[in-house]
Formats: sequence, C-alpha cells, structure tokens
Amino acid sequence: MSWITSVSCLSPVIQSSEDTITSVIFQWIRFIFLSPCPQRTLLSSVDLLFLLSLLVFALKKLYSKFTSNGHPSSDLHKDLNGRNRTSLRTNVRFKLSLVVSVLLAFGYTVICILAFSTSTQFSWKIVDGLFWLVQAITHAVITILIIHEKKFQAHTHPLSLRIYWVLNFIIISLFMASGIIRLVSMEESQPQDPNLTLDDIVSIVSFPFSLVLLVVAYGGSTGISVIRESESVMDVETDLYEPLLSKSNVTGFASASIISKAFWLWMNPLLSKGYKSSLKIDEIPLLSPDHRAERMSAFFDLNWPKPREKSNHPVRTTLLWCFWKEIGFTASLAILRLSVMYVGPILIQSFVDFTAGKRSSPYEGYYLVLTLLAAKFVEVLSTHQFNFNSQKLGMLIRATLITSLYKKGLRMTCSARQAHGVGQIVNYMAVDAQQLSDMMLQLHSIWLTPLQVAVALVLLYRYLGPSVLTAIFGIFGIIAFIIMGTKRNNKFQYNVMKNRDARMKATNEMLNYMRVIKFQAWEKQFNKRIQACRKSEFEWLTKFMYSISVNIVVMWSSPLLISTLTFATAIFLGVPLDAGTVFTATTIFKILQEPIRSFPQSMISLSQAMISLGRLDKFMLSRELSDDSVEREEGCDDRIAVEVKDGAFSWDDENGKEALKNINLEINKGELTAIVGTVGSGKSSLLASILGEMHKMTGKNSPFMFSGYNAAACYCL
Repeated sequence: MSWITSVSCLSPVIQSSEDTITSVIFQWIRFIFLSPCPQRTLLSSVDLLFLLSLLVFALKKLYSKFTSNGHPSSDLHKDLNGRNRTSLRTNVRFKLSLVVSVLLAFGYTVICILAFSTSTQFSWKIVDGLFWLVQAITHAVITILIIHEKKFQAHTHPLSLRIYWVLNFIIISLFMASGIIRLVSMEESQPQDPNLTLDDIVSIVSFPFSLVLLVVAYGGSTGISVIRESESVMDVETDLYEPLLSKSNVTGFASASIISKAFWLWMNPLLSKGYKSSLKIDEIPLLSPDHRAERMSAFFDLNWPKPREKSNHPVRTTLLWCFWKEIGFTASLAILRLSVMYVGPILIQSFVDFTAGKRSSPYEGYYLVLTLLAAKFVEVLSTHQFNFNSQKLGMLIRATLITSLYKKGLRMTCSARQAHGVGQIVNYMAVDAQQLSDMMLQLHSIWLTPLQVAVALVLLYRYLGPSVLTAIFGIFGIIAFIIMGTKRNNKFQYNVMKNRDARMKATNEMLNYMRVIKFQAWEKQFNKRIQACRKSEFEWLTKFMYSISVNIVVMWSSPLLISTLTFATAIFLGVPLDAGTVFTATTIFKILQEPIRSFPQSMISLSQAMISLGRLDKFMLSRELSDDSVEREEGCDDRIAVEVKDGAFSWDDENGKEALKNINLEINKGELTAIVGTVGSGKSSLLASILGEMHKMTGKNSPFMFSGYNAAACYCL
C-alpha cells in the first residue's frame, strides 16, 4: 500500500516472472487511478483539454465576427429597447451551478496558496500547487461561462461543459476513494505523507459539489427562462425609452462582456473618438436602460415596504432591497483585495533568504517574483473595480432618490408641504441624496478596517511576538478616540443640517414675498433674520470642521507613533530584529496607514448618511393627497368637462378648517371660462381644488375624461 501514500510520480510496478499480464495491468490501473501524482495529472489533463476547447470555440467566434463583412448576427444585435423586450428568470438549477462553481473556484484558490506556502518538498510543492491552480482557473472560467449563459439567454449548457462535469465527478470520486483509504491506513498506523492530509479532506468535501454538478449536467438545462412582457406593460414604458428607441448611441457598458468590464475595454471607442476630435453633444453615449432614473425610481417604488410591514426606516430598507446585489459585489471585491494585500509582506522574508543564499531550488526566485506579480495584479484590479463599482452604485442611489423625492413632493398634502418647505425639499435632493451617494465609497470600510487590522496584528505577532501588545493598545486607544469623535461629529452635523434648512426656508420665503417686502420696506428686518440663520449655521459648521481637523491630525500621526513604540518595545524585550523582520513589520505598518487614516472619514460619512436617512424617512412618510379627491370618469356626457357639486375643501388636512364651501360648478366642453374675484377671494384655491391639490371634505369633484385625455387640462391665465 506504499504506492497510495507516496507523492512520487514514478511507477512502483515491477514485473517479475511470476506475475501474469492481468496482474500487471491491474497494478498499472490501480497506480494511475488511485495514486496521488497520476490522479492529479489525469484531472489536470481533463481541465486543460476543456479550457483548450473553450479557447478554440472563442477564436472561432472571433474569426466569424471579423469575417462577417459588416453584417452582424441578429442574435448579437437585437433591439433590446423595442417591443420584443423580455425578462429573464432563473430557477434553482442556475443558482446551484453558479454558487457551486464560485465556491469551488474560491476554495481551490485558497488550497493553491496553502500548497505553495506550506509544502516542504519542492517538487511536490510545484506539482500540487500547479494542480490546484489549474482547478481554480477552470472553475473560474466555468463561472464566467455560466454568467454568459444568462446574458445570451441560453436554455441548455454546452455539451463540452456537461461532459467535463461528468468526467470531473468520476475523477473526484477516485480522489475521495484514495483519500478514504489513506485516512484509514493512517488510523492503522501506516505511513502517511502529511502533504496529502489536507488534499484528502478537500477531495471528500468536493465530492457533494461534484455530485450537484453531475445532476445539472444530466438534466442539461441552465435554469434560465425567458418571459416576454405583455403589450400593455411595453406600451406604458414606451415613453420612458423613446430617446433610446430613436437613437442607437447607447453606452458600451450596456452590452459589454465581463472581460470588457473588468479591463474597461468598452471605453476605448469613446476615448479614441475623443482623442481624434472634440466630442459633440450628440456623440456622447446615452445611459444604459437599466441605469436610467425612470427605471430605478420604478424599482424603488416596487420595493417600498407595504403598509402592513410598518417599517420604521423605509428608505434604508428599500435601498437595501434594491441594491443588495451591488453591495454584495463590492463587498466581495473588498475581501478579495484584502486577501492578496498581505502577500507582499509575507514574501519579504523569503526574498531576504533568497538573496542571502538560502535557496531550496534554483527556480525559487522565479516562483517568488511570479507570485508577487500575480498578487499585485489581482490587488490593483480589485481595487480599481471596487472604486468604480462603488461610485457607480452611489450614482444609481442618488438618481433613484432624487426622482423618488421629486415624485413624493408632487403628492404631498398642503400641511406636509408647509412643514418641510421648498428649501428643505431642495436640500433633501441636493444634499442628503449626495451624502448617501458619497457614503458608498466608504461603506465597507466600517467592517473591513477592523478585519484588516486584525490580520495585520496576527502577522505582526508572528514576527515581533509579545511586543505587538503595544500596537494593540495604541489601536484600541485610537478606536476609542474615533468613537467619541464620531458622537461629537453627529451632534455637530445634525445642528448644521437643521440650521441650513432654517436658512433655506427663510430665504425662499423672502424671495416668494419680495414684492410685499419691498412695498413695506422690510429689507433690513428680513436681512437680519437671514444673517442670524447664517451665523448660527456657520458656528456649528466651524465646530464641525475643527473636530474633523483634530481627527485627521490624530489619525495621520498614529501609524508613525504606533510603529515607533512597537519597535521600541521589541528592543526592550529582546526580540531579534533582522532585515527580513524589520522590512516585513515596516511594510505591514505602512499598509495599516490607509485604513487607519480613512476610518475616521468613513465614520463621519456613516454619521452623515444616518442623519440623512432619518430626514428622508420623515419626508417620505409624510401624508399624501388622497386619490379620491378628484373623480375622473371616461365615456361621460359630451357636454360637461368639469363638475363640482356641494364641494367643501380645506388647505389644512389635519384641523379640517374649510377654505371653500358650498361650491357648485359646471363647465361645459368648448367653453371659455374665467374666474374673477378680489385678492384673497379664493380663485387659486378653486383651481387647486379642481386639480386635487386641496383636501376634499364633502362633495363631488369630477374633471371628466375624453378619449384618454383630460378635457379639464385648460390654460390658466
């Protein structure tokens, strides 16, 4: 049984004169299918053959695309905004295949890193590490392929992918069988290579995932169903997409592939055109249909909590339901960046040992350089993608909120509109929505910074030992300072926003009644009132900015102070400090500078966002005009256009004080009607009551409808 626990790739089969041909063949089959090294060679060959088939297919598609002589395929150039618009739905088959592929790719990547960093035998380190690397790349490519299946509305998986899943299940079953045999032999005190223990556990854990993929391969269905929208739904949305229907210049991001989005290749045509000549307004591409404000606002309304749910924070809840996928994607990018961020500091000791002549292999230098290059490539790519997607998410949230806030302002009752005021509503759309947009870039720093600091402290303890306690105390002191500063900043920010709303309200009132103010010569009195509001706002703003300045000074000086005290403690405790240890610790402290410096700003952005969410919750929960205030009827008498019977209306929907009463009005179609009266007699109130902008207490108010149009939509002069 030594052949099953050995990591050698040489065959142990020795043919003697007593062995028959059948026994020799059986020994060879047993070695090929159950020995560790041939198993890895077999599965890697299947992986490489599958990847090669995908590469040939991709090259064939590219060749056919470039040789089509400008006649694009109808499938690739569908009218995505026309009347054949469809919606996609996925069932459990699609979700299982995608989730299992992602988990396998991520798990194999972790095992690959462990194989390269923990194996003791250099030859087995290369074999095992490259094997898990090929596995990770293959399942990552499968993940991308499954995502593309949804994009191109594929109903069945490609035959090559289904064959690969079947072969992968068979070979993984052999891996699991070998692993179980080795684990049993280890319990029976048989020799066991320590390098295989982790691989056996991974093989046993991977078996259920391979079984799931085998079931998906047997069915063949991708789990993607295409549902065509009804004609009525498309008619409603035609007006929203009319600019896109008449103009095909849509941004390349809307139809870009994953590779194009990853490396921003979709921007090259626009950049090339802008380099050759200045771009004109009609050459600027339009926004993607899925990112337009109309679509985002409708999606926001769809996810708004129902009245029976009684949500205390409806805006926050709705935003989470609308953008949880984007938030989760940016979180995964942040975790990926954190995972590869510390590869460089960990390799410093290996670089120092290599330059000092402590080499385990003549190729170790290439291995170290390639590992560092790959880690930095992933770090840079994930960092830029995180920044881009976070800013894109912030812009989507801002567009959604501004549109929804404006629509809410049109539906508010008079008392609610007076409670908030025009200036305050403008602040909601201009300031609060912008603060929530800016928060998206700092959102994940709230939980990622403690995790990043914890990983750094573990690595520092590995190199500096107990002296890292000094860094821990320093960091906890900074965190305590941040918490107190955040509470103080919340107070200052709340008062700044409160006084800003008061100033905007006073300014709008003065501008609205400027004629009366000029007639009565009240300019100085109103100027003093506005200046008092500005002075109060400036005082709170000054306190807020001084508090931020103190936080910035402390945060920027803390990394240098903590690193100095930590090294001083290490010298005092007698911790040996060689070149590799000092360089590694210094690099880790340098990495910690960014999260420690940005953490206060993240807390400030969080406090501002929470205050803005509270203000928006209060505004969005304000009372709205009742839909039954105006009864719009179709197919009515051809003579009557507007009719009010025994109407009683009020501007105050809370106290119910009547502003108009005993109103009886009938306007015939085609007539020119004038409303005449003295100042304050109720002319504007009567028009507002017809439009449904006043609270109806009693009576009937009916602007009738003819052929789908409102006949009461007259000109008010």
